[in-house]
Amino acid sequence: MIIKIQLFIFQLTRSFLSIIKIILLSDLLMNKIKIKRRYDEALILGNGPSLKHFFKKEMAFMENKTIFAVNYFARTAEYKKVKPEFYVITSPEYFLNEQKEDYANERIITLKTIFKETVWPMVLIIPLIAKKNTHWRSYLIDNKMIHVHYMNTTPVEGFENISFHLISRQLGMPRPHNVLIPTILHAINLDFRNIYVVGADHSWLSEIFVSKSNEVFLSQKHYYDNQTEKQNHSVNKPIPKPMYQGTSNEKRKLHEVLEKFAISFKSYWTLNEFAESKNIKIWNCTENSFIDAFEKKSIKDEK
Repeated sequence: MIIKIQLFIFQLTRSFLSIIKIILLSDLLMNKIKIKRRYDEALILGNGPSLKHFFKKEMAFMENKTIFAVNYFARTAEYKKVKPEFYVITSPEYFLNEQKEDYANERIITLKTIFKETVWPMVLIIPLIAKKNTHWRSYLIDNKMIHVHYMNTTPVEGFENISFHLISRQLGMPRPHNVLIPTILHAINLDFRNIYVVGADHSWLSEIFVSKSNEVFLSQKHYYDNQTEKQNHSVNKPIPKPMYQGTSNEKRKLHEVLEKFAISFKSYWTLNEFAESKNIKIWNCTENSFIDAFEKKSIKDEK
């Protein structure tokens, strides 16, 4: 009985704090995305290394599905072939004054490429903080094919019914420590009946090591590694790097890195429960994916 009371108080506190954060941090009057869906199914393209195999062997699976892309995808040869209807960037560092020059340059190049290369109608979904920090727009050309939609990335936790109500109204979301979290959430809120996820390897755990000087390094592999863009820039081959705290030069400790990963995997479980509450199914079609929240399905089974 005592444990149940403690759990109730814990959840009540988290729900209360979530509401307070939404009042302080979210845009309460933000318009929802309104689209006419051609298809009832969505396909989300993660940037994991397995996406190479998908583009070589399984591209036919994209037919009759609405495509969501994320992060650096615009800087790949496949971008203009795939023509995604939605593009999601969640990291606030894209729109803040990044202290690490190499990171800042890569993000600026990505934004420039999106606005330069997109010649079809597309919704670009970015965090609300980008609306408040507009300096990043000075790098971009005007592109009327792109509709920019701002999202509330305020973390929502606590009682399930309260959380689901808040995230369905797009006032916040499960902690967005990974770009797939807001991407999947938008696909749910757009009422796609089946949501397929590919390129979501999430196999970072085997890529972590601690140096002799006790610095934590992580090699994050992506399918686009080594691709060179028309702008004469390349997305660098992955080399072990520290994980930093936001835009600062403060490196994360091992427990902080693992905590960030744990939050991401927990958020996937919240998304799956939210989807089930709306009779929506999320399918993880990424072979050997570490995500354990979504039912796994082989693309071969869909043929």
